[in-house]
Amino acid sequence: MRLNDTVIVTPIDNPGQYDPDWRNSIAMGLAEDGCERVDPVYARYTQDPWVKRQLGYLRAIRRNSPLTREQVRLRLASMWFQGNSPSDVRFRLEPLLLTAVSYRIIAEDILGDCEDLEAIEAYEKLYFNIRDNEGHLSRSCQLRQYFALPSGQFNQDTPPEQMWKMIGSLMGYDTLVSVWMWKDAHGIINNSQEYLLDEMWRLAQSRLFMSMFADRVGHESMAKLLSAISAQQKMIQDGKNAGSVDSEMIRAMQGMLGLMSPVMVGSVGADVDRAKLEEASAARLQAESAVAAVDIGEVGQNGVKLISEV
Repeated sequence: MRLNDTVIVTPIDNPGQYDPDWRNSIAMGLAEDGCERVDPVYARYTQDPWVKRQLGYLRAIRRNSPLTREQVRLRLASMWFQGNSPSDVRFRLEPLLLTAVSYRIIAEDILGDCEDLEAIEAYEKLYFNIRDNEGHLSRSCQLRQYFALPSGQFNQDTPPEQMWKMIGSLMGYDTLVSVWMWKDAHGIINNSQEYLLDEMWRLAQSRLFMSMFADRVGHESMAKLLSAISAQQKMIQDGKNAGSVDSEMIRAMQGMLGLMSPVMVGSVGADVDRAKLEEASAARLQAESAVAAVDIGEVGQNGVKLISEV
């Protein structure tokens, strides 16, 4: 969609990768130039309730008119959107919007109460539209991934606020607030240590699979990993077949294994094939010995020709 000289990617243009703030962009374009130039394909957006509300707010601001109660909340959402520091509201609000919790829980976490619940919803509709009209998180994995990390890749230089959005999108509310150490967060379902360890294990598996597919894990490391997985599966199966007395011991052992699993994956992923390492070391030693022999036999240790050769 084009308004004036601005190109806006709307859900009509690309339902799997549109601009998070498409409604606000349309309202700003209409405030500048009216609606007579809107392509008929996008005419329905001029009647969108949130676009109309934002358009009314922008015009009131430009006329310096008194704001209604609803427009005061639109101004609050606009202030949040203009934040540029990781400590600002938007950098906590957007990761929360990528989880499945309700607007009410988000308002309680961000504001401490639900008095300005409409401001939370307004922010989502106008600046970070990842939910449907009922407030439910989009079912599109692609769209959630794009909103979380538009570049599609992350590394050690990725800003923390983008990592928070990735965690919210891929691992959910409980893990996100655990990363923030919000023990009194309002929407926690499972606050156990085992839950967070399970999520860390799942993340470690994902990273390991990516390394395997990129051929970064050697044969010896793969053998160790398969052996560990086989042992764990055998333990689980034996636990199902054991009696009530043995099952308690099996569960305790499984708990210990769960605690050690992230460490095991880290060590396995860091290993390399010993055969390749030994072969490379032997070749290097042989080459260095040959060079040293030439230096001593023909030139001498100090770089001066030997007397016998003069």
